[in-house]
Amino acid sequence: MKHIVAVLAGIALVLVGAPAVAAPPHTVDPDTMTPALNPNFAPWTCVLAGTGITCTGLEDLTYTNEAIGLQCDGQDVYATGVQRSKFVRWHDLDGRALKTSIQTNFPSDQLTLSPTGEGPAVFLSGGWHKHYVYPVPGDLIQRVLTETGSALKLRVPGVGVTFRDSGTVTYVPNEEYETPSDMHGVHDRFSGADLDALICDGLT
Repeated sequence: MKHIVAVLAGIALVLVGAPAVAAPPHTVDPDTMTPALNPNFAPWTCVLAGTGITCTGLEDLTYTNEAIGLQCDGQDVYATGVQRSKFVRWHDLDGRALKTSIQTNFPSDQLTLSPTGEGPAVFLSGGWHKHYVYPVPGDLIQRVLTETGSALKLRVPGVGVTFRDSGTVTYVPNEEYETPSDMHGVHDRFSGADLDALICDGLT
């Protein structure tokens, strides 16, 4: 095509060509990433993108009256709902993680003390974005987690919202979910509120 265009240069001729078709992206073996990718989001798709490697995974969960490992007065608590998470991680060309984005949403889990979903219920919802950065590429110990969004909200019918966690939290490296280094918003979990106890209060 370049040769033809050169030959016809200067001639009043309009060339209409077929649209260009991009070559498929070059895929990379997900098992070569450092640290290892979370198997909960498999199957992973990893492709060369610019000057690095981008990996994408999804997790879609649907559950109906499943025990969540919490008991109220010796009775199991059961959950019904859906949850979706999208995981994107960026790496250098050696496969070492540089940053991660995880978006998770579950609009309204129903919690009851019945394996059939009957009886009193409370509703737990959440939606948040987790952003990890790796000051040392691929090093889990040094990575920094920041959470943003309406992380958790517990609603008790007839009472209202009894637990809320929303805003932004950045954690000390290697102390994720334990030691905040910076925090904005409403975070009942760091103000002494016991979510498990509040769930049981709402159900009993």
